[in-house]
Amino acid sequence: MARKFLLTACCAFFILTATAQNYVTLYEDCNYRGRSYFLEPGTYRGYQMKMDNDRLSSMQVPAGMKVTIYEHDNFNGKSKTLTSNIYCLDESWNDMTSSLVVESTYQPGYNPNDYIVFYNDCYAKGFSRSLGPGTYTGNDLGNLKQNISSFMIYGNLRVRVYTSSDAASGYHGTFTATQSCLTSTYNDRIRSLVIEYNPGAGYGGGGNHGGGYYGNNYATVYTECSYRGNSLRLAPGYYQGDKLGLLKYDISSIEIPSNLSAKVYINNEYMGGSYYILNESYNCLSSTLNNRIGSLIIEEKDYNNNNNNNYYPPDANQRVVIYVDEDYRGQSVSLLPGTYSSMSQIGFPDNAMSSLTVPAGYRVVIYDYENFRGKSYTITASKTKFYISGWSDKTSSIAVYRDR
Repeated sequence: MARKFLLTACCAFFILTATAQNYVTLYEDCNYRGRSYFLEPGTYRGYQMKMDNDRLSSMQVPAGMKVTIYEHDNFNGKSKTLTSNIYCLDESWNDMTSSLVVESTYQPGYNPNDYIVFYNDCYAKGFSRSLGPGTYTGNDLGNLKQNISSFMIYGNLRVRVYTSSDAASGYHGTFTATQSCLTSTYNDRIRSLVIEYNPGAGYGGGGNHGGGYYGNNYATVYTECSYRGNSLRLAPGYYQGDKLGLLKYDISSIEIPSNLSAKVYINNEYMGGSYYILNESYNCLSSTLNNRIGSLIIEEKDYNNNNNNNYYPPDANQRVVIYVDEDYRGQSVSLLPGTYSSMSQIGFPDNAMSSLTVPAGYRVVIYDYENFRGKSYTITASKTKFYISGWSDKTSSIAVYRDR
């Protein structure tokens, strides 16, 4: 397994925490490979992008962020707005970016992890894709363009749909609740859409299947005291230094709700060596911890007395997480409901999945060939390994479903 890790060392390692980051990551090559650069919200002319001119090929855009790329310097020429990860820009944009703008789309009142799952068949069946808040043109929708028949809203969101424009403009219809089967006015006719906070639902509302935001299932770390500066919101789980990103060795305060605790490791990026357990929020960490945390574990306090070294995430994570090693270790990728025709599509090595966590109410189907071909295996609970089924290191495409 160590050999697989070395072969894929250049792949993306930040996807698990992408939904909590307040920066985007640019890559010079497709599939999140090559030199990478971090950019926080702001405007970047060619000389400010860190990356050489016309070298951008892929990027990771966390929920609550958007990037507008421009063909020429000083924000001139054609442009394209991206609100989610893109593993490879199309031919018209690959190695064609000369300036860009990074923006935060966060609005008080919704959870940045809220999303809507769109399906090309009625009753939540067929090809599916999860989309967070943002604007999606016809090109952004890809296979979903004029191919949406149902959708499920999770969280305090609403969606505006356009049937006569690829650019999310003109006449539109608005939905605030899950749709099991769209009427003929919209079925297979949606060409672009906008997902946004639903002010009419109130804080923590949402569609019929909404998962309200209660704020007590996440800890938040900050680069400055008094809960200021750059921040990263962390669900229960393991966070090596690479997953902390810019906040590695740069944490000065931490908010911890009463049901969680944090095990923080000093001067170590791999959760080893000296550590401290924090059971409450700290407005300003002591000199022992300030700017010295290299990795950490967020866990529910109920798990503190569990002698099993494996961590089983609570259902509130609302993510399926796949790992290259057994026992939830090694490179990992977090997946929302959707169908993924190849592992490269999600920045994960082919034929390398050895364990996964599956929250209650989720269902995962794995296939031994790309495009959902060959043998398949359905999983409804977390697995530390695949000894009995024989599916270790055999997955080439994957589908994630949320059944409730």
